[in-house]
Amino acid sequence: MPTLQDRIAEIMESSQLSVGKLAEIAEVTSSAATQWKDGPTKSLKTGPASKLAAKTGYSAMWIATGEGPKYLAPSAPTPSNVAEAPALMPSRRVPVVGHVKGGMDGFLEEMQYAVGHGEGFVEYWTKDPEAYALRVKGDSMHPRYRHGEFIVVTPSIEAQPGSDVMVKLKDGRKLLKELNWIRDEEIQLVSLNDSYAPMTISREDVESIQRVGGGVPADAFQENRHH
Repeated sequence: MPTLQDRIAEIMESSQLSVGKLAEIAEVTSSAATQWKDGPTKSLKTGPASKLAAKTGYSAMWIATGEGPKYLAPSAPTPSNVAEAPALMPSRRVPVVGHVKGGMDGFLEEMQYAVGHGEGFVEYWTKDPEAYALRVKGDSMHPRYRHGEFIVVTPSIEAQPGSDVMVKLKDGRKLLKELNWIRDEEIQLVSLNDSYAPMTISREDVESIQRVGGGVPADAFQENRHH
């Protein structure tokens, strides 16, 4: 078993400690530290040994008595009560397929480009492979959506009450509203601003209800690059 002097010598050499620094860490006098190094002291009290252990990586028991494991065991990570953040959904290029403008009667004036002739795309975080974007024209949807911004429609994701939706009626008319509720035979839509009263529509008159995922600022637009 190594003597206290052997142990102190090893600690001082491996940690590059002077007698004064050793005394400072252990919170004892330099005279006491010198006696550890040169004799006649044969063992240390728990307090100074623990302080040296915390700074040097040697175990307090080994420093104090020469027994037990020489080095401190690696501490297990403290369990966290904070859940890991979910991974961010990757963004995708959503094609801009046309523009949309609110009409005087509360219905939309929408123009879609011919397939393959879109003007560009916006980046948007959605898992819907069928997502498409429309450029907002005019101020009829202000303040929800401003002129020049884009709305991203995600038709593969079911709309829930409270969602903004693009509603296409069987007669060809379209609306961009907030879905207020869906009942057995009717749906109710609420205007995006205070311009119009809530609208209740028979479900048999509805061709499709497509969820609006959100808005994208005008500067997010990227033009198609044709080679």
